[in-house]
Amino acid sequence: MNTEFLVRVAIGVARLWFYDGELPQADPPRVIAEAPQDETASPFRESRRIQVAAEHGGIIGFIPDGKAGLILLTGANQRYGAYRAGQASGPIPDRLVWTDSAGEERQAVELPMSPRGLSQTDDGTVYVVGDTSIAWYSAKGELLGQEEAPHFVLPEEEYEAFTEEAVERRDLSLEQQEIRLKREKETLSEIQDKPEEERTAYETSRLRSLTLQVESQKRYLEQRRNMTPQQLFDEALRNSKQLYRVAVSKDHVFLVGRETFGYGYAVWRCDRSCQNPVQIMKGLSGCCGQMDLQVIGDRLAVAENSRHRVVLADFEGETVASFGSRDRNAAADSFSGCCNPMNTCRTPDGGLLTSESNGVVKRFAMDGTFQEIVGKASVQSGCKNSSVGMAADGSRVYYLDINKGQLVVLKKDEVILAQKESP
Repeated sequence: MNTEFLVRVAIGVARLWFYDGELPQADPPRVIAEAPQDETASPFRESRRIQVAAEHGGIIGFIPDGKAGLILLTGANQRYGAYRAGQASGPIPDRLVWTDSAGEERQAVELPMSPRGLSQTDDGTVYVVGDTSIAWYSAKGELLGQEEAPHFVLPEEEYEAFTEEAVERRDLSLEQQEIRLKREKETLSEIQDKPEEERTAYETSRLRSLTLQVESQKRYLEQRRNMTPQQLFDEALRNSKQLYRVAVSKDHVFLVGRETFGYGYAVWRCDRSCQNPVQIMKGLSGCCGQMDLQVIGDRLAVAENSRHRVVLADFEGETVASFGSRDRNAAADSFSGCCNPMNTCRTPDGGLLTSESNGVVKRFAMDGTFQEIVGKASVQSGCKNSSVGMAADGSRVYYLDINKGQLVVLKKDEVILAQKESP
């Protein structure tokens, strides 16, 4: 058995970086405290929020349309960190929505998948990825094409190795989960052994939640333990076909998916009809299913959040520059938290914005030079999709508050701008 592979898998399983299946609900995901940054001189301030009607769930993705409006993804997304809408009135359809600058709907189409990302070409064509497929639409909302996992090919001669890795990954995952379950059982026993009248309110509450949690974990482990190699192969195949992000240039469509073997993300380049896929990047590290990719001019910008950096590559996938580092003291030109930056976007002048999961938006030049803290959206911290975009005239910055299914609108503060421009 390949030792390097086992080490990579063990690390990945320990952090549960790339698993999108149904895990038993336990404690909330860990959030590392982030040192405060000085946003008092930031030129953009939160002015309002954009949201959709309750029957449409929440906003789960967006891009500015390059003019004065927005293009939204709406629906009910059940993954961690995403909007969780009530289902009492029935399923909420996933939609692609074109709006004006105020967020008022102009047109919308229902999507054939649960969307994860979108991108727009200069001619207004919009590409959307989700689940294992990609679809693209004209500016009028007409479906132009759809493909199933165009990036993924598994030759028959690799089926056996693929199955073996799926089984090994399951076994390592079980080992990690068994360790966690043992700790939870020990904690539960300590509380149970304590006389009821001596328990604190927290311990009483913890007793109830831990009891449910332990039972849930036991059922989950039993289910995983009983899965056959064929079932594990099918599960791994579905996961490998997942599409996470899309970015488009004049001639190409770039797709983010998982590495076929091992852990990590990779980028594939296709033509505009999503044919002729070529893997151009591999070994990218991201947390909680997040790996943002953008086309900025003639460069690809990858927010490699687990390594606290932005990678700039050409369209062949060759790295031409990277910038960023981890700094627990939250220096302005670095990134804090467990995994940042989460997302990037281009600015009208050809620069780049980064967004962090605590709401901070920063501006960098394309050579990695830090320019300013643009502003901060009021959002709950935690590893999640934190999409960011700037209006074509540069007057507004939009930040996705995916926990609430809303867009935070940050508007230029003319007073601050005047102060910065004065000698």
